[in-house]
Amino acid sequence: MNIPGLGLVEKDEENGWYISQPILIPALQEQEYEFLLEGYDEADESCKADFHDAIANFIKLDPAVLVKAEADIFAYYQDVANYRKSEKLDVVQIAQPADVWQHIQYGYEALVCQRPSGDKTIYVSLECDCDWDEENGLQLVFRNGAEISKLGPFDDYLSNADAFGEASLDKVVYQSRG
Repeated sequence: MNIPGLGLVEKDEENGWYISQPILIPALQEQEYEFLLEGYDEADESCKADFHDAIANFIKLDPAVLVKAEADIFAYYQDVANYRKSEKLDVVQIAQPADVWQHIQYGYEALVCQRPSGDKTIYVSLECDCDWDEENGLQLVFRNGAEISKLGPFDDYLSNADAFGEASLDKVVYQSRG
């Protein structure tokens, strides 16, 4: 199958996903990503167009989107650091929000899927490793592939409203679990 923005994709019969060839995302350290499309076959034509738009937005992502999220990523780091200190565990030292990027290792897959509830928008989710939380990592979720709308430990959810079962958290980028 040929999907706009991705070209020829293969179907993973086990998961029902479409998988692209690696595509360069300049804003994310000039790294290549395989796009995994979940629920694409079930989408109507309008929703498929939303998938295409989210993919295009993500490919041409503005690096300013990442800078805008630094304070929220730093807040996640601080929550983990405070917990680790209270447990007398080693803590990675990060002095300021702009330094978080030195401690993040992006994954190589971008999951593109429709949020099952709420706004039903198409999201792109990245699973990353981070030095301050090796067990849970860092999940970055991009609404319409264009803006970070949720981040924190990887939990598979596309919004904090879904993760916490609280509709008032729909627009919250980072929600402390502490």
